[in-house]
This record gives sequence, C-alpha cells and structure tokens, in this order.
Amino acid sequence: MVLLSGIASAQTLTLLTPVSSRMPTGSEFRAVDASGKVYVGTVIAQPARRFLRRGSVLLRFADPVRLVNSDPEGVIRPSPNKQLIFLGTTPLIAKIADDSVDGAIGGGKARFVTLGASILFMALVKGGEVHLKAGDKLEVQSGH
Repeated sequence: MVLLSGIASAQTLTLLTPVSSRMPTGSEFRAVDASGKVYVGTVIAQPARRFLRRGSVLLRFADPVRLVNSDPEGVIRPSPNKQLIFLGTTPLIAKIADDSVDGAIGGGKARFVTLGASILFMALVKGGEVHLKAGDKLEVQSGH
C-alpha cells in the first residue's frame, strides 16, 4: 500500500473582509472555511499605475495554506478587459479631437492635436484594480 502524504487537499474559504489592490500593504484580512475556522493573513497590494499596469493582490496567510489559482505564485490580477475597452476607445477620442479642430487650424495641424490627445488619454488612464468582496470564495491548499 502506497500513501501519498505529499498531496494536500484543496478547500474553499469565504472572505470575511473586503480586499482591494488599493489597500495599503500589510492590511489584515480574514477568511473562514466550512467548519468555521477563521484564517487570518496580510495583503500585499500593488495598485494600478498607468494604462499598461494592472493592480495585483497577494494574500499571505498566517496558517500554512496557500492560494490556488491560475498564477503559480498565487497573485490575483484583474482581467485585461478594461484595458482592451480603453484601447478601443482611444481611436474614438482621437477622431473627436481631430474633428473638433480640423476646421479651425487645418487638416495637417489637426493630426498633431489627434496624436497629443491619444497620448494624453493613454498616459492618464489607469489599468484595472483588484476588488474582492466579503463573501467571495478562495480556493486554498494546505502547505506553503
């Protein structure tokens, strides 16, 4: 008979406190399992900066459990949908800027205004943030 003691069972935790990538690093969070055991940990947060930088959250548990998700290190990131929407919106903003100044300064100079409006929009827009609400489910596994 062979025992596979290295395989840890996965369990589901329910968040008791909301978690966001805008939280300060070191903030405490709590989660509970089905049996009622409370797990405590700290948040390592990276807020979204610019257009190409999405926010991220890493949950560090005090107990020997780790988050199981698509990222091998357990980092939670938002989907890139917001960035794709803004990327599709950029030509629309450029077209509006071009049409608004085309008659006043001429077609050749309006292209520079269009370019400037596009660059300004992409420089000011941030990537997506991570927002986990109280009650969200987390899949964790025993062991670090």
